[in-house]
Amino acid sequence: MINVGIIGLGKMGGYHANVCLQLHSLQAIKLVGVSDLNEKNLSKITAPFVIKSNDYKTWLYQVDAVIVAVPTDYHYPVAKECLLAGKHVLLEKPITKNIAEAEELLALAAKLNLTLHVGHVERFNGAVQELKKIIDNPLFIETHRMGPFAPRVEKDSVVLDLMIHDLDLLLMLVDSKVKSISAQGQKVHTDSCDIVSVQLLFENGVIANLVASRASQVKERTMTVHQKNEYIKLDFTTQDIAIHRQMNTSVQIGSDEMKYRQESLTERLFVYKDNPLKQEIEHFIKTVKTGNDTIDPEQNLTAIKLTFEIEKLLGIR
Repeated sequence: MINVGIIGLGKMGGYHANVCLQLHSLQAIKLVGVSDLNEKNLSKITAPFVIKSNDYKTWLYQVDAVIVAVPTDYHYPVAKECLLAGKHVLLEKPITKNIAEAEELLALAAKLNLTLHVGHVERFNGAVQELKKIIDNPLFIETHRMGPFAPRVEKDSVVLDLMIHDLDLLLMLVDSKVKSISAQGQKVHTDSCDIVSVQLLFENGVIANLVASRASQVKERTMTVHQKNEYIKLDFTTQDIAIHRQMNTSVQIGSDEMKYRQESLTERLFVYKDNPLKQEIEHFIKTVKTGNDTIDPEQNLTAIKLTFEIEKLLGIR
């Protein structure tokens, strides 16, 4: 059984803790310890078998793997210390705040033969798994990822906070290099951009429009894919996929009277719906055990490089 610890019990760390406690009860892992500087966050963990500490070094030697969910500014030093201690790491996205640190961490993990998994949780969304099976030759892809402002992420731009999910998925689905980028942004709640619209042109001709906002009154997470003979809509929140196809079926009652006309057909795919975060942690644990099915480090680097390039266009960095 893999012994696991969690560093950081904020919003995402709390989600990780809940999933790990479930997996612990199923004897899939053993949750050994949790750490946070905030006593209020620590107090939320009431399981008597879990070591609670302000300093993760008090239990680090007892675990095989750690989940790092501290603020982005601390990703690099905490992840590096855990890797040097010989621990496999699931590091929440974004991997780091600059390319040099990201490359160093990935190289260090490879040198030490350790798993460094970056927490792009949408990769494990059931609808995304099905979408990968049906995308053939996309022409145009559009994403919307928006919601109300949360002060906990004010140090990160909306590109680094939200849009990075869709950039990561686009690079996986389109499987082509980006040829050109245009971007517009607006400040609302922070000195960074809170509303961003980006258009990407890939070398294979695919066009993608991405919108991310943390100044919206509604929460929306959607992707639409236009292909030659179909229009596909995915909802990340409900994990639903609908495929729309053009039809020209009509039935007549008499020579002059139309009974009905069916102009399109909608197919709703069956999607195995599970908690994407649970799927991600289970994948991480499987990788730690077997050494197989690791995420390509280059994919993580490509996504973060594209994110930073967009931020430069917006004047953020």
